[in-house]
Amino acid sequence: MEVRETRSGLLLAEETAAPRQIRDALKKIDPDLILGQEVDSAWSCTIWKLLLRRGDQPAVWLTDWREDLTDPRSRPRPLSFGIVEEAWALRKGSRRPHVEDPTRANEEMVARQDEKDEEETIALSRETTRRAQTLSPIHRSRALYLSRAKARREGRV
Repeated sequence: MEVRETRSGLLLAEETAAPRQIRDALKKIDPDLILGQEVDSAWSCTIWKLLLRRGDQPAVWLTDWREDLTDPRSRPRPLSFGIVEEAWALRKGSRRPHVEDPTRANEEMVARQDEKDEEETIALSRETTRRAQTLSPIHRSRALYLSRAKARREGRV
């Protein structure tokens, strides 16, 4: 039994199923839907993909079955009938916004994430440089502070 959270925050318990049952359910939605699988190298597990066959052209990617469907780097989910519900929501005529070209949308999302990562790196670099210029890497003792203050009072520094 797999428990997942929907976009609205509702927790759903899903029963896992065999890939054959899922494929049969997908064929009822659209006979051209394909359930594919691939090894995700980042998480070292199988990721399930939903593909659409269009005649003699290569199959078109629709979505991956992940914890966060909008993030291509999130952890893959185990196969369940939730992917059938996702396929049902992705069909034409549903109320969910439809992405015309999922490959381009995915590339744009990766580009946005890369820009965000670069901005965070630059900000971290600026902070490190600022701290290196203003703070000493060596701990200064109270005695050293007092001896320097005494030298300033006496006018030696």
